[in-house]
Amino acid sequence: MAENKHQILLDTLDNKPTDQVLAGFWHHYLSDEKKQVLGYRDQAVIDDIVARQQHFYDRYQPDFTKIMSDGFFLHPSVIDNTFETPEDLKKIQRIDANDPWITRQVAAIKAIVDHYKGEIGSFYNIFSPWYQLRLRFEILEQDPKKIYRFLREAPQAIADAFDILADDLIVLSTKLIQQSGIDGIYLCVQQPQDSVISTKTWQQFVQPSEVKLLGAVQDVHDYNMIHICGFEGKRNRLGDYKNYPVKAFHWASYVEEVSLNEGKKLFDGRAVMGGFENTENGVFYKGSKEEIQTETKRLLEENGRQGILISGDCSIPFDTDDAHAAWVSEAANGLNVGN
Repeated sequence: MAENKHQILLDTLDNKPTDQVLAGFWHHYLSDEKKQVLGYRDQAVIDDIVARQQHFYDRYQPDFTKIMSDGFFLHPSVIDNTFETPEDLKKIQRIDANDPWITRQVAAIKAIVDHYKGEIGSFYNIFSPWYQLRLRFEILEQDPKKIYRFLREAPQAIADAFDILADDLIVLSTKLIQQSGIDGIYLCVQQPQDSVISTKTWQQFVQPSEVKLLGAVQDVHDYNMIHICGFEGKRNRLGDYKNYPVKAFHWASYVEEVSLNEGKKLFDGRAVMGGFENTENGVFYKGSKEEIQTETKRLLEENGRQGILISGDCSIPFDTDDAHAAWVSEAANGLNVGN
C-alpha cells in the first residue's frame, strides 16, 4: 500500500478519502484501581505496564492505538492532599515540569510508541480536571458523591482548582506530543451525573478548564480527540461539546443512542470514532467471527467510511480475545472503501 496506517490515521482525522478504514480497541492493564493511581511511584509497575501494552501491539497488530494511562491516572497534588471541605482544594498546586509524574509518564509512553516503529499512530489517555478529582474521591475515598457536594457548595473553588490542573495537563500533554511520539491526546470528559447540578453550573465552572486544555494542546498538534465517557451507562448531552476545539469526537454510541453518522452531523462533519458496544453483552465481546464481521460491515454501510474510525464505546473487558479486534480490521479493510 502506498500509505502506512500512521498516515491513514492522520488523513482520516483530516476527513480525507482513504483506502482503508482503521479500527482500534483497548483495555486497561491493571485491575487494582489504587495501582492505577499510584503505580507511577514504582518503576516495576511502570515497566510491567509498558511491557503489557507492547505485547498487546505484538499480538493484535492494531491499526492505531489509544494508549492507556494505567499507573498515571491522577495528578500528584490531587493524590497527596486531603480534601475535607471545598476550601481544601486550595491545596492543589502546580508541580515542577520535571516531577516524576511527568518525566516517567513521558518515558513510558515513548517506550510504547517506539515499539510501533512508525507503522501506526496513537492517542494517549488523559483525564480532564473534573475526571481527575472525581476519580480521586471515588477510588481513594470510596465517596462518589463528594465532588457533587463540593461543586454545589463552592463552585468557584472547584473552578480555580481545575484551572491549575489544566495548566499542568497542558505541560504534560505538550511534552508527550513533542517527546513521546503520540499524535495527540484522548481527553476523557463526562458531565456531572447528578440532576442537582445544572447545565449552567457545569458550563460556568467545569467546562472552561477543558476548553482551555484542549485549545492549548491543539496549538501544539491538532490531532487531539475528546472522549465523552458513557462508561457503565453514564449519559451526556453530546451537543454541549460541539464547540470544543478538537479534531475528532468519540462517545458511547450505544449508551447515548447516537450513531456515528448522526454524531458526525452534530459535530459539524469532524472525524468520529466508535461503533461497537464495549460491554460483555455486546457482539464485539461475545460474538463469533462471522457476527463481528457482519456488524463491522453494517456499521460502515450505515455510517459511511470517510472520517470514521472504528472502536468500542469505551475500554473493552480485560479478557476480550485479541482476535476479535483483528476480525474487525480484516472486515473493514476488505471492503471497497472508496468514497
